[in-house]
Amino acid sequence: MICCPFHADRNPSMKVDSRFHCFGCGADGDVIDFTAKLFQLSLLQAAEKLATDFGLSATGNSPRFLCKPVEKPLSPKEQLYKILCSYRSLLVNWRMAYAPKNPEVSLHPCFVASLHYADRVQYLLDILLRESPNEKQQLLNGKEVTALGEAIERCKETEEAA
Repeated sequence: MICCPFHADRNPSMKVDSRFHCFGCGADGDVIDFTAKLFQLSLLQAAEKLATDFGLSATGNSPRFLCKPVEKPLSPKEQLYKILCSYRSLLVNWRMAYAPKNPEVSLHPCFVASLHYADRVQYLLDILLRESPNEKQQLLNGKEVTALGEAIERCKETEEAA
């Protein structure tokens, strides 16, 4: 559900899937109808606009172009989130892959690292996602994630050497 762009909508009233329908104003249709209504175009103009915007031919005679998504640079918070999530995933994988098969086997360094760092990574993610702006800023300005990354990289080197 989204807020309808066709009337003063304070609460989401438009359903969008292969078609759109607004329960508030009754607007309804497909992507061409939506484009025509949004940009105040005829249906033909809307179809041509969509074809142009997506690098397609309205007549079907030209070759298809593959559209590459434009990647915007991540904010520092988004970068930190991505790093911490990848660490968490790696540690979970290590915990499963290097778990001792029996009590007599010595513990693999990656398994030990997974036990040692998993709670800290989750704590840092919690700060990033739930805490006050001041605590988030301290995390963004601090070196803790860098140090954590270096420790995990050393474990990766141990894993590759084994």
